[in-house]
Amino acid sequence: MCATKLANAGLVSQSNEHDSAGTCSVESEKNATPIAQPTIRAPAAPQETDTPRVSFIRNHVNNKEISETAKEIIMASRRASTSKQYQLYLSRWEVFCKTRNIDKFTASVENGIDFLASLFEKGLGYSAINTARSALSSVLDLQGANTFGTHPLVTRFLKGVFELKPSLPRYTSIWDVAKVLNHLKTLHPITELDLKILTKKLIMLLCLLTGQRCQTLTKLDISLMQELPDKYVFTIGEKLKTTKPGKHLDPIELVAYKQDTSLCVVSHIKRYLHMTKDLRGKNCQLLISFIKPPNPVSNSTIGNWVKSILGNAGINVTKFSENSAGLAATSYGTKTGLTLQEILKAGGWSNAKTFATYYNKPIETNFGTSILEHFQDSQSP
Repeated sequence: MCATKLANAGLVSQSNEHDSAGTCSVESEKNATPIAQPTIRAPAAPQETDTPRVSFIRNHVNNKEISETAKEIIMASRRASTSKQYQLYLSRWEVFCKTRNIDKFTASVENGIDFLASLFEKGLGYSAINTARSALSSVLDLQGANTFGTHPLVTRFLKGVFELKPSLPRYTSIWDVAKVLNHLKTLHPITELDLKILTKKLIMLLCLLTGQRCQTLTKLDISLMQELPDKYVFTIGEKLKTTKPGKHLDPIELVAYKQDTSLCVVSHIKRYLHMTKDLRGKNCQLLISFIKPPNPVSNSTIGNWVKSILGNAGINVTKFSENSAGLAATSYGTKTGLTLQEILKAGGWSNAKTFATYYNKPIETNFGTSILEHFQDSQSP
């Protein structure tokens, strides 16, 4: 059967190391040796990476009587995406403080709340104001144990914002996975697909049969891949959006679906690896560009390809984003008889780990298998 489930973490060790020739190695059943832990690189020099607003945060950290090493580690605690989100609000905070002759680092809780209220008056909703609250927490020094973000008056203010401008689900409905799978079945046989169509079809299969976001697909690395009988196992060797201390996505196991080779993700991966073997050079990322130069692709590129397939399948791409594939797959999964815990496990969400810890056993899921079997049953007369 070709579908996806999450492998037991013991099956594959993590690695990001390349061999001395700089090429990517694929583990086989005969040589399924453990893979080393990826090397963690030190943070880049601040003068090379700091944006003006991140420098604002650095100035705040530099005022602390701690070692330079400690300061660099604190600066590394915020991911680039988080720092980018903070930039806009810290810039507005500086303007707010300057017009009111307030010290931007030692302002009071009341000053901070007034700033958040000014954002509310400009039409910002709960999510944006909550981000602004987090940004202020990174630069405001308060007396006592509370940070700005955890101060009782601030949390009460945010509850009021939520009541007035709640953060609601983006979608009230989702597209039908069966419609997309029917379109993918028409792109067959795989031996007659050019690299462009094969790449897009493979990406769509990976989205639907793993329930993962585009970012996760960019982290599929053939140097962290095991090829076993009728399956591939990928270990994610880099941080993801959902990675937290003590929580990382388990290895992803892709199993052959022999009932219908037009939807078999293992067959498509094998064909894709064959067609890209002479193109990828030292590139170890599974998914590479089908135009020259064949470099590893970004989140946005994968997102564009997903939307291209969705559009060709008749899905309204002006309404649904590229990451709606994961939502559609998990929604479809509820129709297949999968339990909530199995769906959480497939998506790598935190409640799945809580469930596993509580019952003291791993949660195995046949997420992708169930998706395809339910689809095939629904097509039967």
